[in-house]
Amino acid sequence: MARKLASDKVLFITLVVLSLFGCVMIYSASAVSAGETSGNPYRYLVKQIAALVLGGVAAFTIYRTDYRRFAKPWIVYGAYAATLALAVFTLFRPPINGARRWIPLGVTMLQPAELLKVALVLLLAHQLARKSEKAGDPERALLPAVVFSGIAAAVVVLQPDLGTAVCYVLLCAVLLFLAGARLRWFLYGGLAMVPVLAVLLLSADYRRARLLAFLHPEADPLGRGFQAMQSLIAVGAGGWFGNGLGGSRQKLFFLPFPHTDFIFAIVGEELGFVGAVALVAGFGIVAWRGLRAARRAPDAFGAFLAAGATAMIVVQAAINLAVVLALVPTKGIPLPFVSYGGSSLIASWIAGGIILNVSQHEVPERG
Repeated sequence: MARKLASDKVLFITLVVLSLFGCVMIYSASAVSAGETSGNPYRYLVKQIAALVLGGVAAFTIYRTDYRRFAKPWIVYGAYAATLALAVFTLFRPPINGARRWIPLGVTMLQPAELLKVALVLLLAHQLARKSEKAGDPERALLPAVVFSGIAAAVVVLQPDLGTAVCYVLLCAVLLFLAGARLRWFLYGGLAMVPVLAVLLLSADYRRARLLAFLHPEADPLGRGFQAMQSLIAVGAGGWFGNGLGGSRQKLFFLPFPHTDFIFAIVGEELGFVGAVALVAGFGIVAWRGLRAARRAPDAFGAFLAAGATAMIVVQAAINLAVVLALVPTKGIPLPFVSYGGSSLIASWIAGGIILNVSQHEVPERG
């Protein structure tokens, strides 16, 4: 029998520490540039704290609501339709920095693609649980899972935001794998994605430039390879213990937007290899506690919901770290809980609230 437990304190403390650490690093990475451009060195810190409060309220609300209520079809499909509609709406907005990803909301901006990520987790969990429990075969959810994920990915590609689209696809793949889908389907899917990715990468000049910069960043260190080279310089300059908090030189107008997608490079420079490993270990704890909650969930929906929320956080973190370390081409993917970005922080805390919710219920582990 499932029993109501106290919340997962290890996970909660880890999420709080990651978020507060993110606030510290955002201030460290942005104070000088924010002071120069806006006259307010606390500009990004204040906005991040405001988003943290909103995210905390959203997470607490979800945590206090029995997760089984989220399995109602009108909630599942309503959340997906609403967030997808907002993502589509951005396509008709004026571009900001060459992309249509945001909706202005007074003094802040909403990025619907981040909330769509949460809605996709909910929908995939609902589909996989329903097919597993009623039909006894989670592979029956393969087609609808791929279709819903593909629609969401196609919309954000048009914004354009290929990195987030990749997150959607990987999120779907992880959940299907955990559901027990046979490996041949992943082989077929991988083969089908090769020409799609080739077309996407080669059809836009900036994507071709990013691909060339990834393959040979040293060929154009002041142009296409500038961001990757500066990121690697920052990470390497930190050594074992770093230059001290606030001691980064790359954030001084060398590494573009160091408080957003490349904040891990500043962590490496200021806190060194030890600090970077500690941060990675934080996400390792999130993965451990999230999968633990999924494994001990009393039903299939709770298991897939916790696993999906965990994958949402961990997959995005892995992609961000790979970008910063120049292991994959540059993409605009924030580091959950740490990078500056209100929509990402709120969505990450909603995912955290989902895991904390499911972790309150457990059954004795099998075997």
